[in-house]
Amino acid sequence: MISYAAALDILASAATPLPAANLPCSPAAGLTAAADLASSVAVPPFANAAMDGFALRSIDTQGASAEAPLRLVVAGSIPAGSAAPAATTAGVAWEIMTGAPLPAGCDAVVAVERAEVQRDTAGRPQALLLREPLAAGRNRRDAGEDFRAGGRLLAAGRAIDAPAIMGLTATGTTTLLARPAPRVAVIATGSELSSAPTLGAGLIRDSNRPYLAAMLAQLQLPLTGSTAVADEPAAFTQALATALEAADLVITTGGVSAGRLDFVPAAITAMGGETLFHKVAIRPGKPLLAARFGRRLVLALPGNPMAVAVGLRFFVLPALRALAGRAPEPRLRARALDAIHSRKGLTFFAKARAHLDAQATLRVRALPGQESFRIAPLLAANCWAILDAARGGVAAGELLDVAPLLPGEFPAGDG
Repeated sequence: MISYAAALDILASAATPLPAANLPCSPAAGLTAAADLASSVAVPPFANAAMDGFALRSIDTQGASAEAPLRLVVAGSIPAGSAAPAATTAGVAWEIMTGAPLPAGCDAVVAVERAEVQRDTAGRPQALLLREPLAAGRNRRDAGEDFRAGGRLLAAGRAIDAPAIMGLTATGTTTLLARPAPRVAVIATGSELSSAPTLGAGLIRDSNRPYLAAMLAQLQLPLTGSTAVADEPAAFTQALATALEAADLVITTGGVSAGRLDFVPAAITAMGGETLFHKVAIRPGKPLLAARFGRRLVLALPGNPMAVAVGLRFFVLPALRALAGRAPEPRLRARALDAIHSRKGLTFFAKARAHLDAQATLRVRALPGQESFRIAPLLAANCWAILDAARGGVAAGELLDVAPLLPGEFPAGDG
């Protein structure tokens, strides 16, 4: 039996990042930038007004005061989307709208709310009175102030999420070198599993597969197949062979412990799979197994619902991040509201709730009902409290790691 940290290291080494290709930019595809990407253009492409007002030469305003207001002639109006005048002479201002290009020679904008304007009978501005100087650069957006031509737009390993799409679109980028979202297949084992509306004697509902499908959908990860098989090695072998043809990672549930019908480890070996590890010092989910078939990974999870939830959150998702070429997910730290008991030697993933207190300190409390078969506490949880194997339990007020139920960094974020 190996430690959780050792298991993660093995998975990271075994998960070869998927091949990169020039792909269309799409947040729905779950892509990951495979290399640093430079912007080919400047954004904004030209100096423009940061707000509605009047563009002028700041040097003209240096003598303005309440006692001696400066009068500037308004030469015309520049709406957004139009070309800017080629020159501005001394003593001239231009009415300008937000985003419109600044006329040549103008280096500042006085906001319309702060402008004292003389208008004609039709309401058109004729002159502008200033009672104080205006600094150069005021209310001005410079060309390339957001993205510089040749400057970095995205870093390698960055998820192509909605913010990334905004930056890509603003720079006119339609394709990039990216890794696709890893494809996942799910196989549930167990002759007791049923999807029928009415249960027969000795049967239970197959809740693990819908849970896994829902989590993968929320994470924009393609599910290439989901099937349930009875406790029959031949049926499992056929299902796994089919899954490996289309998936980069296969999740199986059940059949990995030490019982007579726990045939999954032997079946994987018989199929030529390389077992990376079997049994990890964690709770719940200790019998978890990892294997690979060439570039394809298999993570065989115990069948109890919380073992599946922990296996997905703390083994499958790190492996998928590695396949996508993303950095490991960062952890949060929180203070325990109450003592949390755990046995030394096992990393314990506890269903928990966390909140920020009035001092902006993250506080966490483990929920009652930590048995691996109990789903109800998961419905009340918003995170996992992670108790280190070397440390065991924690006292009230002590710091520990926490992880949200749904990762904030996969697929979104900079990690």
